[in-house]
Order: sequence, then structure tokens, then C-alpha cells
Amino acid sequence: MSRFLILVFILSFLLVSWGVSFADEAELLRRIDTLENKVEVLNKKLSIYEAKPAVTIPEEAIQKKVDDILAKREEKEGGLVKALKDINLSGFVDTSYTYNFDGPDSRTNTARVFDTEANNFNLQAAKLVFERLPADSGGVGFRTDLFFGQDAEVITPAGSTRDQFDLQQAYITLKPPLNFKLPIGNWEWIKIGKFVTMHGAEVIEAKDNWNFTRSLLFGYAIPFTHTGIRAGYQFFDGLKGYVGINNGWDNVKDNNKSKSAEGALAWAASDKLSFNLAGMYGPEQASNDHSQRGLIDFLVTYKPFDKWTVMLNADYGHEEDVIAAGKDGAWSGVAGYLRYDPLSWMSLISRTEFMSDRQGLRIVSGTNQDVWEQTLTLELRPYKDLITRLEYRHDESSSPLFTDNQSPSSHQDTIGLEVIYPF
Repeated sequence: MSRFLILVFILSFLLVSWGVSFADEAELLRRIDTLENKVEVLNKKLSIYEAKPAVTIPEEAIQKKVDDILAKREEKEGGLVKALKDINLSGFVDTSYTYNFDGPDSRTNTARVFDTEANNFNLQAAKLVFERLPADSGGVGFRTDLFFGQDAEVITPAGSTRDQFDLQQAYITLKPPLNFKLPIGNWEWIKIGKFVTMHGAEVIEAKDNWNFTRSLLFGYAIPFTHTGIRAGYQFFDGLKGYVGINNGWDNVKDNNKSKSAEGALAWAASDKLSFNLAGMYGPEQASNDHSQRGLIDFLVTYKPFDKWTVMLNADYGHEEDVIAAGKDGAWSGVAGYLRYDPLSWMSLISRTEFMSDRQGLRIVSGTNQDVWEQTLTLELRPYKDLITRLEYRHDESSSPLFTDNQSPSSHQDTIGLEVIYPF
């Protein structure tokens, strides 16, 4: 009996084991069928893509696209290079030393424009000019003058913070087309923005003057700059003129509600003789639109011989209600220049000048005086891009305007050395 039970147990165990194995094998076969179905589906999709022809881009098309991109880049860069080439860059660096024989404790040269520092080395100015001239056939140009150094403090417009930088000029130039004809003459140019004055015999740029120090007339009788619009007109050969409207004397922002008008006529009578007559008129007092200031500036240049040049400059100014209500004021002056060029690299210059400021309006505020000065200058140009000047100047005043050490004095004597590198 016991043997029979053992045999039955063994047979039961074998039957159960075989049942489990059969179940696992059935699951495995089902999974294999599922994978085979998925593979068949993937093979069908792959056969669809393989049946489509391959897309290829010809090498010629690729090269053409690259060439087009490079051509556009070169055109853009070439336009930028061309634009930069059309812009002219110029300027100068101006350095000096001035010695005052009176030795004022203030170390100040009185009644001077730019050379105000006594017994001192000075960086007078460094200037950069960017200019694009309009085409001769008509077009648009511009000019920007960046001015640095001690001189920039003097020409800073009224109402602006005085420092050693000034945007001396910044304007747009318009040139009418050639087919824009008028019965007599034609418009040469129109300038809109900020520009230097066209009055006087001297200019802000030291390299374009004959002397190192500036004249009394340049510093005190006329303005430095204007902001507005100005147009130049050519009447016929030898006769030119200009007219303009601006914010006034050295004003970027007008100090009243009215504008000032300017105008000039320049006549080249011959190759040796020329005349220039200019004027301004308008209100210049702050918040005062009715008290007018007028200026007349006259300049004649004569070259009797190849090595000799004579120049005469005269100014007269008048202003209403400048002393008090109903009491006008005036100033005037004249300056004579003589230049002799014995050699191509050497010049001798003399300037004799007189200015009357009897109501103390211009030179030293509140000091009534007549001032005259004599300047002698030796200019040497050892290189084409170097200007050197050695200069002696004597100033004399009807009032004790100057300082000898600590004492008032009616005269002042200085000697100056200037070196300029123009480019």
C-alpha cells in the first residue's frame, strides 16, 4: 500500500510540472508571434521609404548659393569701406609756453583769449575733424569738429558747462543740383547745425592764423559760433555772399524768443586785393526780445608783392539797453597785419591793434578802457607738418588793467612759444 501511494505521488508531481512547462511555452510562443507581426509592419514602412527616390542637391546649386552669400557680404562691406573712404579726417595738436615778464601772482595773462596761463606749459588744443563733402553735381554732406584742450573752455557756448571739450561744429551741408539754375548766380551750399562765425580776420584754429596770440577783436568784439541755418550764394565770378538765421552769439540754446540774422559780401577785386563786409543783428540779452545788438565787421586783404601780405580788420558793435534801460553801449576796434615770407619755411608777422571799450562791456566787465597791443611773430616751418612760432607781445591800457606782481599796471609784456602739428 505504501509503495502504491509513493508511485501515485510521483506521477502527480510529474503531471503538474509538465502542465507548468506547457503554459510557459505557450506564453513564449505568443510573444514571438507578436514580435514577428511588429517586424513585418516595420518592414512594410521601410519598403515605402526605400521606394522613394533619394533627394540630392547639385554641387553647382550649392556653389551658386555660397557665391550669392559672399557677394552680398562683399557688397555690404564694400559700401561701408566706400562710405568711410569718402569721409575726410583732419585736425591738429597745439601746444605752447607763455612767460609774463610782470610775474603776476595770479599767474594769469589779462585781456587774452586762449593764452591766459602765465609762466606755464599748455595744451592749447587738440582737434579732430570728420567731413564728407557733397558731390559737385549736388547732394548731402556733413562736418563734425571735436575740440579738446584749454581753448575748448573759452569757446564753450553760453549756458553750457565749461570743460576741456567742445563740439565746435556739427552741421549738415546741402548742395543744390547743377540743373538748379537762377537768372543771376546760384546757391553754393546750405548749412544746418552749429558752425563757426564768419566775422573777423582770425579763427579759432591756431594753425590758420598768422600769430600765436589772438587779437582783442577776435576775443571780445565778435562771436565764436552760431547755431542755425546759413546759405552761401555765388553772384558771379569774384562776388560771393551768405545769409543766415541763428540763435545768436555763442548760443546753442537761444536765451530769448527771437532770432538773430547774419549776412556778408565777399568781393575778390583781383588776385591781389579782396574785401569782406559782414554783419549781424538781433536781440542777445536773456529773456529780452526787443533790445537789439548789431555788429559790422570789415576785412580787406592786399598782396602787393609775392612775399608781402597786408590785412586790415575793423569792427563796430552796438547794443540797446545794455548799460541800463534806455542807455545803450558800444565798442569798436581796428587791427593791422603785415606778413613777410622771406623763405618758403619762414614768415615774419607784425600785428598792431586798438580796441575801445569805454563802457566796460567786452574786455573786462565794468572797466572802462582803451587798449592797444603790438605783436611780433617769427614763424618757422621746418617740416611740412610742423608749425613753430616765437612771439613777443606788448599790451597797453588807459586803465590799470594788468598786474605787475601784486600791483595794478597799465601794461603787460609776454613772450610765447607755440608748436603745432597739423594733419
